[in-house]
Amino acid sequence: MIEKEERILRQNAQDVNRHAETFQEMKIYNAMRKGITEGKKREKRRIYSTGMGVTAAAAAAVLLTFSFLNGAPVTEVSEHSVQTASTKNWDDFKAYRLSSRLDPALTSALEQNLVKPVRQSAESKGYRVDVAGAVTDGRKVFVLYSVQNNTDKEIDHADFSLQFGAFKDPYPGKGTVLMMLGPESRIPPGQSVDFIYSTNLPPSVHSKEANYHVALTETSEEALASSGSRKSKYRTDLDIAFELDPDMLKDQQHTLTADRTLTVDGQKINVRQVLYTPLSTYVDLEYDKNNEKRIFQLINPVLISKKGDTTEKLYYPGIITSDNSVAYSDDSKATLVFKNSQYSQPDSVSLKTFGISAVDKDQMKIVVDLNKKQIIEAPGSDLELVEPTPENNADTGEILLRQKIDNAQYFNTITWLADSFTDAQGKVHKKAINPTSSSSYGVSKSMDGTAVHEIPYNFGEEAKNYPQPLTIPIEKFINPIWDTQAVELYSKN
Repeated sequence: MIEKEERILRQNAQDVNRHAETFQEMKIYNAMRKGITEGKKREKRRIYSTGMGVTAAAAAAVLLTFSFLNGAPVTEVSEHSVQTASTKNWDDFKAYRLSSRLDPALTSALEQNLVKPVRQSAESKGYRVDVAGAVTDGRKVFVLYSVQNNTDKEIDHADFSLQFGAFKDPYPGKGTVLMMLGPESRIPPGQSVDFIYSTNLPPSVHSKEANYHVALTETSEEALASSGSRKSKYRTDLDIAFELDPDMLKDQQHTLTADRTLTVDGQKINVRQVLYTPLSTYVDLEYDKNNEKRIFQLINPVLISKKGDTTEKLYYPGIITSDNSVAYSDDSKATLVFKNSQYSQPDSVSLKTFGISAVDKDQMKIVVDLNKKQIIEAPGSDLELVEPTPENNADTGEILLRQKIDNAQYFNTITWLADSFTDAQGKVHKKAINPTSSSSYGVSKSMDGTAVHEIPYNFGEEAKNYPQPLTIPIEKFINPIWDTQAVELYSKN
């Protein structure tokens, strides 16, 4: 899988993570387990996001006393685990350095030897969690750790989280990702698996005190079903406290204040600044509130830097929004995250985009007539209503919306619909949940770059008797507007 596809898949996983809280707990559990089973057949690497990779809501954070410093004595950080210095041989993070599928920011940190060794562990009931190291540039944080299973039962994560000063990633974690280096997330008896935790940080993190929490559970059906509770006899909670300075790379960072406007299809995008860190290059955007359209993303943005006679072009960024970070409270702001730049102080820098994905603010809805089996109104012209197949186990009133997407490799968001809808008389109804349905948000891609996005929506068994048509508000929608534009953000001259 090439780098741009990997970034798109990672972003899609984070979007799914945001909406995981809208499903019932068992729906999450069943979907997660089914996904793991099917995924084993397709590839050996998985990305799990909080909310889809765990089975239940995280419990309240354990209040800790951060008393260990420089090899201080054993620290009791929870009633279930005891912290000690790690004796595991990490060999300069060799296992992570050999992986070819890391987040580009972590790859950059390892290449520059920026990951701070932590070397602390916690043990309980035959389980041991070793935190090897961590790194942050103030915008994103990575924690590298392993889980050793010294029991005779297979185990898996039931929960994981990071407390960083006053910040604790909420459940489901916005932008939180757990990745394993091996082929499986489950840890067989007598074996260990290496993991990477990452999340986006708010700008308010100033403390150096960090605590990484892991909850482990046996993998029987009974154990998994009860693993959301800390009182479960199958669950074990472990905590590792350590120091991590959010400003650890501040001396290697550089900010260019831009305050320039990029205009695409008449819509104004204000580019506030460019932040260069050793891990990534961040471009902070703000969509003008007077725009007629709601912008969901830029299409294939490129950051172009010049230093002397040399030009550097950075492609295929990730994106930070209110969906995957508590740094933003609404969708008027976003940050493009490019790989780290060779030129943190260029002679000139500009931002180019080939268009935007956007919808007129007064068209943020899909209108469906269930009796006529028709879409009455929707943005664009690439959406069709199809009947679910018998294999979907769909309820009466459940439909499937199918969207064809050209040049799908350029899109790092997917279409999401609201969890309530309105009938023709203005009465609001909640979307129904079918726990047996196998219909799910999904995107299938072809070799020519096109994709088919299938979106299930369950109006409920009584919906055909409601006054038609029915209106579903749109939260996100892929609607490309191709208009190549560029703006110079900075010039030394």
